[in-house]
Amino acid sequence: MEERPHIKYHAIKLGLFVILAILVFVFRVELVENLKYFIGGLMLLYGLEEILYEIIYSRSHLLHKDKVYLGFIELLLGAAMLSVPMSYESVCIIWATWSILREAYEIKEIFNEIKNIVPKILSATESAVIIVFSILLLIEPGEHHAMIHLYLLLAELIISPLTPLLDELLSKKKEVE
Repeated sequence: MEERPHIKYHAIKLGLFVILAILVFVFRVELVENLKYFIGGLMLLYGLEEILYEIIYSRSHLLHKDKVYLGFIELLLGAAMLSVPMSYESVCIIWATWSILREAYEIKEIFNEIKNIVPKILSATESAVIIVFSILLLIEPGEHHAMIHLYLLLAELIISPLTPLLDELLSKKKEVE
C-alpha cells in the first residue's frame, strides 16, 4: 500500500504559504522592483522543499523521482539568479520558463493521480492559467506582466498546498464511508 503524505505537513505548508501570500501582496511593489532576489530566493525555497519532502516522506522509495530532479533544477536556477548579473527582462524570462516547467509537471501529476476530481480541477485550472500568463511574460517581459505573474503567485501559494490537503481529507472521508 502506497504511503500517503501527511495531512499535518500539508496543513502547516498551507498556513505558511498563506502568510507568504499575504506578505507578497503587501510588498508587491517592492518585490517587483527587486524581482531577481525574490524569485531567486523563491526558487531556492521551492527546490529545497521538494527535495526534503521526498527524502523525509519517501525514505526508501521516492514517490515522485522527477520532483527531486525538478528540485535540483530550481536550486541551480535560484543560485544562478542570485549570483549572476542579469537584466530585468532576463529575470522575467527565467521566471516564466520556471513557471511553465512547474505547471506542466503539475498537470502531468494531476492526470496520473486523480483521486478526487474537485481539487484536481482547481489545480489544473490554476496550472493552465499560469502557463498562459507565463507565455505572455516570455513574449513581453516587463513590470506589467511581472505584476500579473506576482498576483498569480498569490493564488498558487494558496492553491498549491491546499490541493493535496483537500485530496487527503476527501480520501479519508471516502475511507470512512
